[in-house]
Amino acid sequence: MSHSIFISRNLSEDSKLLAFLTIECYEIHASSLIQVEPIPFRIVAGFDWVFLSSSNGVRFLLEAYKPSTTTKFGVVGQATSKALQTFGINSSFVGEGGDMIKVGNQFKQLVGFEKVLFAGAEGGSKKIQDCFPPSQVKFVATYRTELKGYVDIPKTDIVFLTSPSNCKSFLKNASLKNKTVVAIGNTTAEYLAENDVENVLIPQSPKDEDVIDLLRNL
Repeated sequence: MSHSIFISRNLSEDSKLLAFLTIECYEIHASSLIQVEPIPFRIVAGFDWVFLSSSNGVRFLLEAYKPSTTTKFGVVGQATSKALQTFGINSSFVGEGGDMIKVGNQFKQLVGFEKVLFAGAEGGSKKIQDCFPPSQVKFVATYRTELKGYVDIPKTDIVFLTSPSNCKSFLKNASLKNKTVVAIGNTTAEYLAENDVENVLIPQSPKDEDVIDLLRNL
C-alpha cells in the first residue's frame, strides 16, 4: 500500500528519512511552515554552559557571538549537535529522546551548580530551562519564529509535525481530521492535544532512525 506524507521541515539530500521514504515509494511533501529571522542580542559574561535547542539556535548565536574556549555546550539532540560541529565546537551534553523534562533533568544532573545560558527562539519552550532554579540560568533570545502566510498544504494520509509553531501554521491552513499524525516529541504532541488533535504518535526520539521505525510499523 502506497503512502503520502507531509513533513513540516525541509529534508537534506543525505537524510536517512528521505532515503527510507523514497525506497518505500512514499509521495513526499517536505517544507517548513515557519520562517525565522535573527534579532539583536547582547550576552553578559558569567556562565559556564550554553544550552541550544535547535539548529537555528546554533546558527543565530554563533554567527554573531564568539564563545570562550572554556565554555561548555549542551544541546537538545543529535541534529543540534551536528549543527554545532559545523562551527568547530563539540557538545559536552547531547539530549536523548523527545521528553524535554527528562532531558532537562539529565542536563541538570551533569551541570551541578554551574551557571547556564540558554539561547534560542523568542517565546520558545522553556521546559529544559525550568528544570533549573531561576538563579542558575539566564536566557537570551537570538531569533524569532513567524508563521508563513497562506500555505497550500497538499493532502496526504500522514502528517509529521516538527514543532509547535509548525503545528500552529498547519492548523491555520489545513485540517488534521482523518490523518495519521506524528509529532517529533512531547512538546509538539502537547500543543496538538491542546488543539483537540487526538491519537498523536511520537517516535522514541527525534532521530531519523526512530522516525523510520515508527513509520515502518504503521
